[in-house]
Amino acid sequence: MARTSVSRLTSIARCGTAYELERVQRVPSLPAGWLAQGTAIHEAADAWEKSGRLMPIPDAQEVFRTTWIAELAEADAVEPDRTKWLVGGRKKVVNDLRDRYNGGLDQVATYINYNLEDTSLAPYVMPDGTIAAEVGFEIEFRDIAVLGYIDVIMEDTRTGELIVRDIKSGAKVPAVPFQLIVYRKALAELGIEARWGDFFMTRDGKPTRPIDLTTLDEKWIEEWFVRQVRLAEQGLFLPNPGDACRTCGVAPHCPVLR
Repeated sequence: MARTSVSRLTSIARCGTAYELERVQRVPSLPAGWLAQGTAIHEAADAWEKSGRLMPIPDAQEVFRTTWIAELAEADAVEPDRTKWLVGGRKKVVNDLRDRYNGGLDQVATYINYNLEDTSLAPYVMPDGTIAAEVGFEIEFRDIAVLGYIDVIMEDTRTGELIVRDIKSGAKVPAVPFQLIVYRKALAELGIEARWGDFFMTRDGKPTRPIDLTTLDEKWIEEWFVRQVRLAEQGLFLPNPGDACRTCGVAPHCPVLR
C-alpha cells in the first residue's frame, strides 16, 4: 500500500519540481530560520499541552530553546556557511535568526497565556485517558494510507463539541482547510465526531474563527491524495515558478532557474 501525508501532498501541489529535487533526488536544501522556529514552537506547545497545561512558561520556553539549538546544529551540518541560509526579507541571516529566536520565545508565552485565559476550550481527553496533543493517525483512502499527527484536539467546555486545531507559526491561513478535514476523517474512524476546526496562528497570538469542516466533500480530499500518489509514482512533477522560488531551499538546483 502506498503511503503519503498532508505535507507531501501540499509540497507537490506547491511545486512538483521542488518536491522531486528534495524528496526524490535528495539534493541538499538550504536551511531557513523559520523552519527551526516552527519546529521549536510546536515542540514547546506540545510539551505544555501534554503536561496538562501545568508546565510554567519558562520551562516551555526552555523546550523551545533546546529544540532551537538542536535544529540549528542540524542545519549547520547541511550548510555551515550561514550567509547562504534563506531569510524571509532583506535581513542578514544573523539578524533573522536573532529575531526568530526572540520572537519564538514570545510566541510560546503568548500561546500559553491565551489558552489559559480562554476557559471556553480545554484539551480533549482521548478514550485511553491521554491528552489529545500530537495525536498520531493512519487512515486509508482507497489503496493509499495517509499518515499524520493532529496538533491538538480541543473540547468546548460549554457544549462538548470538539475542535481539531493545527498550530501555525507562519503568517498565512490555508485557503482550503483540507488538512483539518483529514483530521476530522481520522477522528471519525475512531468513533469521535468533530465538525469544527481552527488554526492557532502564533504570530497573531490567537486562533482563527472556527471552520466548518463539513462544507467540502471528503471525496474530493480522497481524490487529491490518490492523484498525488499516482503522479509521484509516474514521476510527473511539474514546476511552478513564482514568488515562492526565493524562499525555496532547493532553488540553486532547479533547472527552471538556471
